Amino acid sequence: MKFTERVHKTEVKDREAAVFWLGQAGFLIKTADGRLTAIDPYFSDCVQRLIPEEGQGFKRLMPPVCEAAELDLDVLLISHEHNDHFDVDAIGELIKDKTEVYTNSVVAAELQKLGYDMDRIHVLKKGSRTELPGYSILAVDCDHGKLAPEALGFILDFGFSKLYYAGDTALTLPRLSVPLKMCPEVAILPINGAFGNLDGKEAAHYAGLLKCSVCIPCHFWTFPLHHGDPQEIIDAIGTEAPDCTLRLLCQGECYKI
Repeated sequence: MKFTERVHKTEVKDREAAVFWLGQAGFLIKTADGRLTAIDPYFSDCVQRLIPEEGQGFKRLMPPVCEAAELDLDVLLISHEHNDHFDVDAIGELIKDKTEVYTNSVVAAELQKLGYDMDRIHVLKKGSRTELPGYSILAVDCDHGKLAPEALGFILDFGFSKLYYAGDTALTLPRLSVPLKMCPEVAILPINGAFGNLDGKEAAHYAGLLKCSVCIPCHFWTFPLHHGDPQEIIDAIGTEAPDCTLRLLCQGECYKI
């Protein structure tokens, strides 16, 4: 069954949300009303195209779950400007006439240069809350260093559960104070351990500090240079976050919150 057909057929009940891993740091969320929200989907191979000096270091190793044009998105969240999060080669297919985009000022400026209708491009600042049908978005700080100082994390509050998408971040606790205080039930954390991101052991430790019930790792096995070993978080989660369930998803797999 095609991925998009599986998404369409996935029943989401009231007080539920279905979370699909798209690979890399990308996720698709379906709510009970059938609306679709994507966070940082990466469908093309633009990173290798844009950084040819790295040779095969940024070659895409895992194929996308579908074509970008097949997704009929209501909302697109883009955490920062790095092209494995802001897919410039697929963005024209991802943004449909109805799609509302929420992102930082850097990405918004790039979208304006590309000629997009800025009435549907919304700039989020750290600490801002946005109410959407079915959930609210709280834009939170993360530490992606000098690589992307305006990078964001997101906390999606569905009313019955909070989903924390950490984005690309190091374990800089003073900058992660908001999600630590909010204790989200589900945390999506990077584990690649490169370019300033958490590795598997750090992600397990952070999950323990967050007191989340479920941790979903991401940001691994897409590029050779990104590294990432899921066995690290498998080995560490029991000690670092004994009350947290690790949900290791394959591409296209669904987890319901």
